[in-house]
Amino acid sequence: MPSLPSVPLDDLIVRLARYAHAPPPPTDKTLRTAALCLADAIACALAALDEPACVRRLGHWVPDTSVQDGVPVWGTPHRLDPVKAACDISTMIRWLDFSDTTFTGGHPSDSIGALLAAADHVSRQRRRRGEPMLTMRDVLGAMAGAYEIQGLLASENRFDHPSVGLDHVIGVKLASTAMATALLGGSEGQIAAALSNAVLDGHPLNAYRHVPNAGDRKGWAGGDAAGRGVWLALSAMRGEMGYPTPLSAPTWGFEAVYLGGRPLQLSRPLGSFVLDNVIFKLYPCQRNTTTAVESALRLHRWLAGRCEQVRRIVIHSHDEAIRRTDKTGELPNRAARDHCMQYVVAVALVHGRLVSGDYEDDIARDPRIDGLRSRTRIVENPAYTRDHHDLAVRSCANAVQIELEDGSLSPLEETLFPTGDPSVRDTALPALLSKFEILTQGRRPADQGRALFKRLCDMNTMLPVPDFMDWVTQWSGGAAHAQETTA
Repeated sequence: MPSLPSVPLDDLIVRLARYAHAPPPPTDKTLRTAALCLADAIACALAALDEPACVRRLGHWVPDTSVQDGVPVWGTPHRLDPVKAACDISTMIRWLDFSDTTFTGGHPSDSIGALLAAADHVSRQRRRRGEPMLTMRDVLGAMAGAYEIQGLLASENRFDHPSVGLDHVIGVKLASTAMATALLGGSEGQIAAALSNAVLDGHPLNAYRHVPNAGDRKGWAGGDAAGRGVWLALSAMRGEMGYPTPLSAPTWGFEAVYLGGRPLQLSRPLGSFVLDNVIFKLYPCQRNTTTAVESALRLHRWLAGRCEQVRRIVIHSHDEAIRRTDKTGELPNRAARDHCMQYVVAVALVHGRLVSGDYEDDIARDPRIDGLRSRTRIVENPAYTRDHHDLAVRSCANAVQIELEDGSLSPLEETLFPTGDPSVRDTALPALLSKFEILTQGRRPADQGRALFKRLCDMNTMLPVPDFMDWVTQWSGGAAHAQETTA
């Protein structure tokens, strides 16, 4: 057991540890949503294997290393220790900026690699000892916990606000640490010890999301946080001591160093609110720009190749979107482009689409893109800002209007909620299936996309975690391989 000092622990650490150790039982609806999140994450991960910059980061740090009962990494030959497996799986999920998000931003699915790696690792050990393994129902329940911890901490504390300057993946690390320790069988005290060390860690700066520092780290930062969470969880299970006041210690604590003495808050009771209200991405762009893209796509036909006649484009938006995505000047790489409102709207207007390949240099060099960017103005709509921050509404509204040189005006195309929003969940289901089929194409048997998606979401076939991981790895090894193994 890890050593916990007799000094009273920070209350928030206690609350998080207690919740992770004994969360409220998830409803069937919550578990179904978690299964959708997992299926969507698998699709995003497999599509990332077409990206050389992602693939070269996968696998053992030391070549030719082997790990007994290693955690499989989907679509690859790698079987890794749980720390590196967590990093790799979550990096794949996050790489294309296409995985799910929340009403406060961030990507709670960044923690999925940590949960699967911890659950797979401990289950393979249990199987060797003849003990019961964890099932995917356990993982789905842990997803509800990880989404809740990350999402509510982000909502209350805004780590990536300019006044703080940290990156939101601090929430991934805390959530991964808590729920991975729980999956490993940790006690409430062990979870608290792991969390105290997660708080004491160094935390990434938000600089790598902004030009001139925008770059590939944006794609692997969540994976790095997930892997670190598993490392901290394993350390706690081996007896690593905990610390009583990593948050509240005067001068040296997290709140003093990063928050100017303001307490880290969690005002809403912990449950499954974040997962129940998760937002699925149907376009690979920053969450706040999705509704602007949907509005621009409806204007593509109206513009009909008249890009050179555009006098101005006005995007009506909310303060959070403007702060994060109103970017002018050079956009040197995809990490800068996919977080630029003007860029994604320009692509949607010119091409009538927005796909991952639209962030590559050959598309960005099209003079029509920068031409429209330079004539785009983003203005705040106070009502959009109010409803975005109101937890009873949680809108993510944008509206787009085009004016031509002859004074002609397009319709004002307004989109209040993205297609993947929980308020229109039923509408999103066919789109999620289509997304799964497109992203997994070439890494599954050609005629089994719908069947695989259905099985991933079937609450009545909750496999032991190692069986699930082996099954996904088998069919995702490439279409030809998968057809051979299912023949």
